[in-house]
Amino acid sequence: MKYLLLFIVVIVGLMLHKKQRGASESLSRAQRDAQRLRAPEPMHACTRCGVHVPASRCVWDAQQRPYCCAEHARQG
Repeated sequence: MKYLLLFIVVIVGLMLHKKQRGASESLSRAQRDAQRLRAPEPMHACTRCGVHVPASRCVWDAQQRPYCCAEHARQG
């Protein structure tokens, strides 16, 4: 009987260890995937002041010139 109880405790311990180890490996794998998929964004210099701005945040005028804000785009 005591060997059966010892066997159950060992099995439960191994299962908990495997579950914890699998969770940490999947988290690190997810972090690696996120870093690999994140591509650098192109930067553009504002035509008026020269400040570099990510392409997604640029304000563009009719001639497709990049500006850092709407105020600079209005001023030209």
